Formats: sequence, structure tokens, C-alpha cells
Amino acid sequence: MRPDVDALWDLAIHDICILNAWLQETPVEVQANGTVWLPQQPPQSDLVMAKLTYPSGFQAFLHLCWLNPDKQRRLGVVGSQGTLIFDEMSAEQPLVIQHGHLEYLDSRWKAVDVSREVLAVEKAEPLAQVCNEFLNCVSQNTTSKISSGWVGADLVGILCALNDSLQQGGKTIRCEQS
Repeated sequence: MRPDVDALWDLAIHDICILNAWLQETPVEVQANGTVWLPQQPPQSDLVMAKLTYPSGFQAFLHLCWLNPDKQRRLGVVGSQGTLIFDEMSAEQPLVIQHGHLEYLDSRWKAVDVSREVLAVEKAEPLAQVCNEFLNCVSQNTTSKISSGWVGADLVGILCALNDSLQQGGKTIRCEQS
């Protein structure tokens, strides 16, 4: 926990950055609701539930909480054919596809034809990759598509819109596009 920001500003940036990179788009609107459990001044949301809606119609739901008993960095993308799971804390299986679908059986929804497929991911230090990207862009006089100032400005704009929604009790906020 940090005394200078809430769970939104502390934890959301990573997931939003990953989603934007995967989808190659940025949210057009956002919503956020928060809960303050721990007494602190000024009050900071310990738990934030956020919703991001992208131009393609894709919706992302973020659960951001300081009070989880263990550190989790897991992102799941649920689709009609299964779920893509990125677990940053898993050294052996950081990226998995859980295949399957839901069927309505015996008056309830059940997962059927479930199987897991581990996807190979190159082992690399993320900070080293970002630094190498920066050095390559400087040496080639090009703009990075993943870490430029514009990417950072877009991410801060999304966080500001989520913060506005949080302060307005979960009101849907349109995101400004740069």
C-alpha cells in the first residue's frame, strides 16, 4: 500500500498497458467504483472495480485490491472458445489457453471439453526489453509503438478518466483520444 495513491493508481496501469498493446486500441469509456476499508488520511480506495470499453466492443473488468493475502498478477481474457490466462507470477507457465465452452446442463451452466495448453513464452527481463526498445528507437530515430510519450500520455488519460469515475460514484466517463 502507498500513502500517496489509491489501489487504482498503484495497480491498474500494468493491466491497461497490456490490454491496449494486445488489442491495439485504447478504451473509449471507463467506469470505476472503490471501497475504503483501512482508515487513512486522506481516504484511499483499497479495492477498485473498473470497467474499460474499447472501440471494438471488447470489455475489460479489473479487480484491483491491496488487501489480497498474496501478490497476484494475473490477467484473463475470456472468449467463446476458452480463456487466455497471463500469470506474471508463474515462472513455468506464464501464458496458458484454457480451451472449452459452457453448456447449460441440469439447470446450470457447466464447463465442458476443458483442456489446458501452455504457450511458449521467451524468458526475458521486462525492464531490459523496455530499455532495449528505447535504445533501438534512439539509434534508429524511430518512435516506439509500445513505450512512447504518447503511449504514456494515453495511459495517464485513461487513469484520470477512471479516477473521475471513481470520484463520481461509478459514472461512465468518455476517454479522450490523442
